[in-house]
Amino acid sequence: MLRMEFFELPNCMKMRMEGRFVRDFAEHARMLIGDSKLPSKLIVDLSDVNFVDGVGEEVLLWFKEIGLTFIAESAYSRDVCERLQLPIESERPSLQHRRNGTRGRAQRCRPSNEQTEVPIQGETHL
Repeated sequence: MLRMEFFELPNCMKMRMEGRFVRDFAEHARMLIGDSKLPSKLIVDLSDVNFVDGVGEEVLLWFKEIGLTFIAESAYSRDVCERLQLPIESERPSLQHRRNGTRGRAQRCRPSNEQTEVPIQGETHL
């Protein structure tokens, strides 16, 4: 299962993925991104991805080729990014974000006071 959520932030859009980035799910993500008008900056948060297969790796490399950057807060997601040489956004969560149960945001992609979810061709839960 893979869950993808899109968040519109003032300077960029963030796509958060959770679960297994494998075969059909990865191909669906490629189609979704490929068929959408991309914002000037799209950041892919892989922190909650717990497995990536060969097809998923190919899609992540394609994301890199089209200029997307990545957030990797877990050991597994950092390992995937390092192995595939994916560009990682520098991110340090503040204590206040952790207490509130939300993650810190990438330095060049600062959220407004109110975060809104904006689906690209609908929110996708696979």
